[in-house]
Amino acid sequence: MSSSVRSGSPKMADDDKKGTLPGEQVDMDAIESQSIASDDALLHHLGYKSEFKRDFTFLGLFSLTSSELAVLPGVAGTIWYTMGYFGLVGMTWGWLVGFLGGQFLVYSLSELASAYPTSGGLYYWTYMTAPPRWKMSWCYLCAWSMVISTPLACCSITFSAAQLLMSTVQLAHPDYEAQAWHTYLVYVAMMFVSYCIICLPTKQVSRFNIFATVIGTIVLIITTIWLPVAAPELNSAKRIFTDTSYNGTSWPSGWSFCMTFLSATWTLSGYDVAAHVAEETHNASRTVPRAMIWSSWSSGFLGFIYLISLSLCAVDVESLMGDDVDQPLGTLFVTVLGNRAGITLLAINFFCQFACGVAFFVAASRIFFAYARDKALPFHDWLSKVSPRTQTPNNASFAVFVISTAFGAVSIGSDIAFEAFFSGSTLAGQISYILPVLGRCVFEDNPDYRPGPFNLGKWSKTIRLCAVAWNFFIMPLVSFPEGPMPSAADMNWAVVLYVPFQIFAFIYWWFWGYKTFTGPCPNLRAQNTIIDQVHNEIEEAKKEQ
Repeated sequence: MSSSVRSGSPKMADDDKKGTLPGEQVDMDAIESQSIASDDALLHHLGYKSEFKRDFTFLGLFSLTSSELAVLPGVAGTIWYTMGYFGLVGMTWGWLVGFLGGQFLVYSLSELASAYPTSGGLYYWTYMTAPPRWKMSWCYLCAWSMVISTPLACCSITFSAAQLLMSTVQLAHPDYEAQAWHTYLVYVAMMFVSYCIICLPTKQVSRFNIFATVIGTIVLIITTIWLPVAAPELNSAKRIFTDTSYNGTSWPSGWSFCMTFLSATWTLSGYDVAAHVAEETHNASRTVPRAMIWSSWSSGFLGFIYLISLSLCAVDVESLMGDDVDQPLGTLFVTVLGNRAGITLLAINFFCQFACGVAFFVAASRIFFAYARDKALPFHDWLSKVSPRTQTPNNASFAVFVISTAFGAVSIGSDIAFEAFFSGSTLAGQISYILPVLGRCVFEDNPDYRPGPFNLGKWSKTIRLCAVAWNFFIMPLVSFPEGPMPSAADMNWAVVLYVPFQIFAFIYWWFWGYKTFTGPCPNLRAQNTIIDQVHNEIEEAKKEQ
């Protein structure tokens, strides 16, 4: 396949008209090899040689991203933000506003994923889009935000799955009293299984995610239909969209409603996992942005319909939020569908949340690999090794497993400390998301930026500005406690956790890091790579100063 065919030139139209003659054999292996060669050529231009097998197709990548978004367990894990903060209206309008507001960022990052399809993702994009004077500091901030966010998020998602499993056991065996160390042991076992899965060849990981996505989607659709049909009593449509009488926080109703946006923000984040496996994906500059956009829209829409179904059945919000099982949806399932069906549904929620943890584990391992490849992490030579047998970064995966297992041990001694990991990872993730988009906004005339096959055209600037505005609203929102003057138990520790990490990072940068950290470090020494061009521009800017 010639380059003119891939670029969409008139020759492509002529070739399409010719078609294939009857009986003519098409060499699909040759076409696939040429496609991979084109992907690798683009990667070479970005400064890197190909080290992975490109086994992710659009279906596999869409499934991986959808597994990470994981609407079914995501709604269950964040039901305290929707139903708990503002009742039925929080479940319906709160989700919808949070979902739609987040789409500005999805489209903005998808545009960058098309232009720079490399495993470095957000970190690489920030370096390429920021003004020359700020490239190093912004890139460094983004890198550390991701290093803080990914293992903590991997930890919180998998721990949430462990809690779902323990709630399932409690519903099945009411006499069983779960201990903190029980949950931690389940968590460690799940982390180990996740580690074993992502050390498999990419094609096998893709198949697991396709299976998990199919199961989750089918059960989500069945549950959405089944619950209202089986419920003995339903709320009216007017009540689920207009009843603002319930306020589970100590804030005024308006701000309490805004805090319900956190459910969609948390559940529908993580779509950048598609970018972090770009070097393992066919036709990455097109497939990655498609997977990010399709998965976020489909998950957001299905989540909205699912929450409408749940809100119709949630007749008594206060009793659901106050139940001893500490999982309102588990109680709702058992109440409406009976004990056996309710427990089964909660168990499936657990499996889908576990699959979500696996998907995030994949992203975390690729992020650690990409940063180690650029010599941004300690032990970078070991972390950046790729297994010759599976062609996956198993050393980086092991590092994420060890770090996440150690973080999880905090849950044995303090629920408050562990919840700080969750909120801190959310804040760090939002900061890393917005930095490359902000770079595009403040450095609009970047001479090194070349849009990829997917770009927003004349709407790009407007959408990016909306993304920045939305994110600047969301970042303080994720840091708010449930009321003013909170106690230690009610405090949101996101800022308290995140800021010391970054203070340490910038102290290191100020005294030592600036001498050795040079941003993305290409492993190809050709002089025509885009990274080399940007490095040269930074040096020229320093000389002018």
